[in-house]
Amino acid sequence: MTDRPHPSIRDKVVLLTGATSPVGRALVRRFLDAGARLALCVRRAESLIDIEPMLAGRAADTMIVPCDLRREENVVRMVHRVAQCFGRIDVAVNAASISGPKLGIVEYPAEPWCNVTDTNLHGTYFVCREVLPWMIRQHTGSIINITSALTTTSQAQGGACAVSQHAIEGLTKVLASELRDSGVRVNTVDIDEPTSHPGTARADSGWTNAFLWLAGDESAARNGEHIRAADFARRA
Repeated sequence: MTDRPHPSIRDKVVLLTGATSPVGRALVRRFLDAGARLALCVRRAESLIDIEPMLAGRAADTMIVPCDLRREENVVRMVHRVAQCFGRIDVAVNAASISGPKLGIVEYPAEPWCNVTDTNLHGTYFVCREVLPWMIRQHTGSIINITSALTTTSQAQGGACAVSQHAIEGLTKVLASELRDSGVRVNTVDIDEPTSHPGTARADSGWTNAFLWLAGDESAARNGEHIRAADFARRA
């Protein structure tokens, strides 16, 4: 698939975590170009320098929400602020992810294990849990969880990152079953190769089209699916 306009994205409220990561920056640009209103979740304010040029002149359409996704109370406050500001939440993209060390499970220290799973898995769970009441009341909404091809293979030393991604796939499928007929859908996007992780996506060759499609009305019937972003990339 190639880039094309996404009229159904215009004015949708999109909550994006991990907004200053390589994946997040590419998605910020694409959603802004599509006319979405963005709530950008960032853990560290100093990292905003990476996206500030894209936000110039877009103050009415964007808000920055500092939030440590590992802390439940932070996520509760963040989602409440976004809903109060925009009055609704149409799309949530869980793009925040860290990889942690590449070690065998037996050698893996507890502290980095908890840091990775708290960020990748628990942060995704908290965001999903908090945005869903808003989406269910609206009878419409799209949650997009990011994984990679690590979830389709068994790779040694994938560590906490690989485990958290498998768990996110499971979380997505459970939510999709619970939300059937609600108008809300939950899907995952596999954005990278088996040897990578969601924080190191390649330059945008069109893979962001998968996110715009899932955020738009055209994908309203898709729920609980594992979508390969590469299938949406431009062909040479």
